[in-house]
This record gives sequence, C-alpha cells and structure tokens, in this order.
Amino acid sequence: METENLNGSDVIADPSFGEWLRGERARREWTQQELAGKAGISQPHVANLESGRSGNPRPGTVRKLEAALGINVPDLVARDTEEAAEIVGLGALVDFDPYDPDLPDVAGVYGFYDISDRPIYVGRSSRGTIAGRVRNHNEKFWFKRPIVNNAAYIQIDDEALCVQLEQVLIKFLKSNAVLNKQLVNR
Repeated sequence: METENLNGSDVIADPSFGEWLRGERARREWTQQELAGKAGISQPHVANLESGRSGNPRPGTVRKLEAALGINVPDLVARDTEEAAEIVGLGALVDFDPYDPDLPDVAGVYGFYDISDRPIYVGRSSRGTIAGRVRNHNEKFWFKRPIVNNAAYIQIDDEALCVQLEQVLIKFLKSNAVLNKQLVNR
C-alpha cells in the first residue's frame, strides 16, 4: 500500500521490515556495507533483510540496526514482522546469519538456505544449543556462502518434539535438502 507524502514522492504506508530498513539506509545515503559496519553485522545479512529473504530478524540484530540508525523500528512494522513469523502452538520462526558470532543460544530446529532461498540443510539441537551445532558446521567444506547464505530456527525445548519436527522436515524435503538426506526414503 502506497501513499503520497507532502513533496509528492511515494511512501510505503505499511512497510515490511526489509522495506523499512532499506528506506532508512537510503535516507542516510549509506551503502549496505556501511550499515553493516555500523551495526556489527555482515553485508549479506543486511542484503537478506532488505530483500525479504530474512523477514524476522533476531532481537539482537534488530537492536544493533536500531543503534546504528539511531531510531527504533516502528511499532506497526515490528508487530507485523512478529505476527508473520508466528507458528501457532510452536513459536516464531526466526531468521539469523549463520556466520554471525552471536548465534541462537537455544534448543530447537534450524535450517540453512542457499543464495536462491532453497532449503539445503535441516538440523536440530535438542540437548545443546543451536549455536553449538552451527559452530560445528563451520569446519565443513560446504559451509560457505553462497552454498549456505542464511538460516532460520524455531526454539523448541521439548527434546522429543525437536526430534520429530526435524524428521518431518527432512522427510518432507526429500531430495531437495541438498546436504542433509538422513531419514529420507528413496
């Protein structure tokens, strides 16, 4: 939905998080690299956020971006972002940069996506944290951009549910989970 502001240019009335971020960065005439440097996050993560590939950033990422920009995310944008990420009965699907040293310190199920947003790996951390599992992937030859471009997780504290959800997702993806083919019947 667009409206016209006083100087005649179009303004997005209810922007997504990515549209809001891109607009604020452009207003300051910063490049994505400049914003990333000021916020202490990677430039590819800024690109993923602005493009909508990462639509529900972690709260820590939002705080870093707000500090760099010197403003808070508008309430409507924050509310819409949270509502879009919510999976009723489970929680929120939260996007994260798998290369950020500040990884999710919770148990749950996570997925990696390539540069085309194809799911390439589904994993779980039911006894430890997602951060620990993702750090274990750092040593693997395939854990590099653009093969692994972004990631998402859902916090699940119940170990049995965590295992079940991982199995369902892997079986659902069949051979489309390029890197993780365990539990897939062929």
